[in-house]
Amino acid sequence: MLNGIGRIAMTELEELRYFEHQCLEMAKQSTLPDARHALQILARNYATAAEMLERRAQSANTALAQLFRCLKL
Repeated sequence: MLNGIGRIAMTELEELRYFEHQCLEMAKQSTLPDARHALQILARNYATAAEMLERRAQSANTALAQLFRCLKL
């Protein structure tokens, strides 16, 4: 079941994963160690945010599924 919450979360999740990937790509290409390290940290932050968003979306979908079961919808 994909509802409005799931669609919004998926769009945000896709954006976070995209930015994570971009930071990792820029880190690979960087010749400056400090910039490379900063980009790797930023990529990790995007990955962490994406994981948190995934968990919240799953929790919201689980709660909605339980509600629909209780309402017998």
